[in-house]
Amino acid sequence: MQRQYKLETYRWPDGERFCHLLDMETGLPHQHSLLYVTAQVRNRGLSLAAMQSAFNAIHALLIHFRKEQIAVEQRFAQNLYLTPVECDYVRRAAQTHMGPESKAQSNVVQLAAGKRGYKPPVKTVASATAYIRLTEIANYLRWLAIDLGGTTISQEHFFEIERMQANILRLRPSVRSLALDPERSAWSAEDDSLLHEIITPGSPRNPFKTLGTQIRNYLAIQIMRVTGKRKGELLNIQARDIDARRQQLNIVRRPDSKLDPRLDQPRVKTREHTIAITPEVIQLYQDYLACRRKVPGASKHPYLLVNHKSGPTQGQPMSKGALEEIFRTIKQVEPRLAHLHPHLLRHHFNEKLSEQFDRRPGGG
Repeated sequence: MQRQYKLETYRWPDGERFCHLLDMETGLPHQHSLLYVTAQVRNRGLSLAAMQSAFNAIHALLIHFRKEQIAVEQRFAQNLYLTPVECDYVRRAAQTHMGPESKAQSNVVQLAAGKRGYKPPVKTVASATAYIRLTEIANYLRWLAIDLGGTTISQEHFFEIERMQANILRLRPSVRSLALDPERSAWSAEDDSLLHEIITPGSPRNPFKTLGTQIRNYLAIQIMRVTGKRKGELLNIQARDIDARRQQLNIVRRPDSKLDPRLDQPRVKTREHTIAITPEVIQLYQDYLACRRKVPGASKHPYLLVNHKSGPTQGQPMSKGALEEIFRTIKQVEPRLAHLHPHLLRHHFNEKLSEQFDRRPGGG
């Protein structure tokens, strides 16, 4: 797919994170998508990730319209909407990978003089990604049709818009839920023991090089294991949020914090609350603070988990990508933990918590 737009993410002076699709030809944001995301996503209080997801879906749609020379704004202004066949083409566009591989695969191969080859199958995205894209595209097209139609939209036109949206939504692929997949959602005592063996600081199987990094990673995973916290909640923790004397962790909401240099700021989805933590986590926390003090740049912000690797981001708060890389590295070292991911630890915590309640007098 040929890119005409680029997703740009930035932070406003008040700390709020925002993004838009930049038109590479004009150097200006794409207006309709900007209005839609502002009104339908940002103003509902949704996260930067939700805004980025909406823009990425619209980007795939815009590339498709440009390729097929569909002037959708003119058509909608005349109350002419996408046909079922055109909706199916939109489905194909939403399933197409937008990375550099797609451009290489779209070239026609010359097999011999005078003979033209064929186009290899274009790389497609995962079903879950296609599902999200088509949902956002259907909602965007409905909004755009109503916005451009203005006062000329009759009740019949409104029903046509609704049918167009419904046609696209019906074309979404089925997505198998992780919660319904027992093989991927199960976390056994053997899995837990194996994970502990690998990530314990000083373990000969630990794939992370420095002791400071090993302690940081172990602390991060232990917090998720014993509290069931999400990635965003973990990465939002500041050093002062842990009360070592009371053995408590405070989960605090900090939307659009000016102290957080990360563009993709981790978010706390729940209400603020306090949760008990184990003496082991407290000891890990204190051990890690001793390591953290030696990391250049770590003192410039209050966030607990920081990047240790030398480079421009050394000392900055750990990103979501860096946390995910920890899990990828563990899975590469131990194939038996191929199903490991942060949400699975949360799921395991909830199961253990339910078992404890069931064992109480009068429980279950």
